[in-house]
Amino acid sequence: MNSNCLACGTPMKGTRENVKDELIGLDGVTLKGVMVYRCLKCGERQLGIYKIAEMHRQLAMAVARRREKLGPKEIRFLRKYLGLSSKDFADKMGVDKTTVSKWERVDAPAPMGQPAERLLRLMVMVDRPVEEYPLEETGLVEARPIRMVLEEGKGSQAWRIVPS
Repeated sequence: MNSNCLACGTPMKGTRENVKDELIGLDGVTLKGVMVYRCLKCGERQLGIYKIAEMHRQLAMAVARRREKLGPKEIRFLRKYLGLSSKDFADKMGVDKTTVSKWERVDAPAPMGQPAERLLRLMVMVDRPVEEYPLEETGLVEARPIRMVLEEGKGSQAWRIVPS
């Protein structure tokens, strides 16, 4: 399947490649056999990653089950997998937002204590992760205008999206 470049509109050529993961932010992760689309005109590159929610689930479970202590990148990945902002994560962990920032700091991290690390691992294994991912994380997405219909509701629901 070929696609058009989102930058210039030129048809792109796709090949299957192994890609060191740039989207997840974990060192040592390689995505095997991913479709990589390249624009022959402007050089734009797009990754075609499908079943991304399952990929994130598999990776999150593997990270949570590792015996090694979690590093800053693993903590950040697991937080994002759970769909939590830094503030929401801090609230759930019972710490200040600055503590989360220190845990996730790559250049000079503050180690996460054992009880907090156990809680995070447990949250990953039992909590329901975010179900929708931002477009920049869903792989190849064709640009198209948004189309939706909103209807004024009644009571506490002032507006709602309805099928068009």
